[in-house]
Amino acid sequence: MKTKTIAWMTGCLAACMVACGGDDSNGIEIPKIPGSGSDSGSDSDPDQPPVFERYDLSVHTGWAELPTVDNDSEDLYYMAHFCSGLPGGRNYSICYSEGNRITYWSAFPLHECYKGDQSRSDAWAYDPDLPQSIQPNLVKGSYKPQPGYSKGHLLASSDRTVSYAANAQTFYVTNVAPQWQNSFNSGVWSSLESDCWNNICADTLYVVSGVWGVHAEDRVTDQSGVSCTVPSHFYRVLLRSKSGDTGKKVQELSSDDLQCVGFWFENRAYPNGKPSENMTTVADIEEKTGMTFFVHVPDAPKETFDKTEWKFR
Repeated sequence: MKTKTIAWMTGCLAACMVACGGDDSNGIEIPKIPGSGSDSGSDSDPDQPPVFERYDLSVHTGWAELPTVDNDSEDLYYMAHFCSGLPGGRNYSICYSEGNRITYWSAFPLHECYKGDQSRSDAWAYDPDLPQSIQPNLVKGSYKPQPGYSKGHLLASSDRTVSYAANAQTFYVTNVAPQWQNSFNSGVWSSLESDCWNNICADTLYVVSGVWGVHAEDRVTDQSGVSCTVPSHFYRVLLRSKSGDTGKKVQELSSDDLQCVGFWFENRAYPNGKPSENMTTVADIEEKTGMTFFVHVPDAPKETFDKTEWKFR
């Protein structure tokens, strides 16, 4: 039985590697943690703080989920998180704002190979790939005041249950933003996260989950009393092949063979809310946010969506 399980997991991983575009279209190696002893060399001074270099996500041209990046911004930090045992090591990518002390978006693939029996780890931690000084103090608590806004995951814990290591990375404080808890984080947003798994396919579902704007009234701080911006809106955009089993990268498919959809929410309670009630086009969310999604998939049909092609309550 153990041999069969290993064989199944290996086959699943191989299929996901093809669908996700392999390690990377440029054959880039999995990087070491910036500033860590593993890549700092034998001549590094242990008494000096680690030197963090900004990560260039734009090199990953084979990653269908990525939006455009602004490498000229001094406020934004981009990072790709890697984890052993995942296709190409790729877990998810982020865009973090130092000035607002929140993450603007997390981008990631969803596929059966990311599923397993790992329970929620709650392994809250600072992101080891970014300077701790620019991150919110949320490791041992949530935003203040409470009750109110919770640490809203952009990549859900339930989206990475294949291993403890993959799940623990979803608990970096750079994978959250202040999200209204009652009937939003615990309601329609949770339903959206769960329903995305009704739409995965062998070709992989690609997702960007993010925030936009500044709440007109509400303010929060981290555990140290440092202000964190409350976003006015949350969104999620999706891309996949229509048939789900072409065996090709989405970059190789025509617009007729692809489907997209977006979800747009105010950061508030949604009593009895359903994800499908907040469906819209990806182009609509691009217009609202000024972002460009799925930049490496030029034929993505972002101007349209067909509700009947998606399985959301």
